[in-house]
Amino acid sequence: MEKNIQRTRVGTNIKDSSFFIAASASIRAAQKWLIPTVIYGYAFLYMYTGYDKLINVERFIQGNAKIPFIGQFAEITGWGIPILEVILALLLIIPFKKTQQWALLVSTILMGFFTVYVALILAFVESKPCNCGGVIESMGWEAHLIFNILWLAAGIYALRKSNKLQILKINKS
Repeated sequence: MEKNIQRTRVGTNIKDSSFFIAASASIRAAQKWLIPTVIYGYAFLYMYTGYDKLINVERFIQGNAKIPFIGQFAEITGWGIPILEVILALLLIIPFKKTQQWALLVSTILMGFFTVYVALILAFVESKPCNCGGVIESMGWEAHLIFNILWLAAGIYALRKSNKLQILKINKS
């Protein structure tokens, strides 16, 4: 009884307010659909770009040959990147959590490489060839960098919020 009297004198604790409870429930609900959205978003993105690169593989290889530093690996990257993207897309939609989580980790790392690549091209290359595939290829380079950063952040967020992903947990001993 004294606690209740004291609480009413001082004011209501913010954790007891219905607004805080509703906001917490909304955040938890958003987290439940946000991680699958990121996973399936990566699956769609990689299937779309991988497929587009594969059906235009000669153009993709020729474009890669013009890129400084990696042009000498045009044939390997021309086939390897789209095949990796399609495999990741398929692994992301397999309904096994561990498989999805590993695929999400590799997808996020790959997006990190793509983001660094786009940033380096923006910073150091005058003639900017883009062979990304589909609609993404039609973006400007700055928009492409922002797009990649957003997907990279979404991937990192989904990995961090995925409690079952043991490989990213740090042992606190």
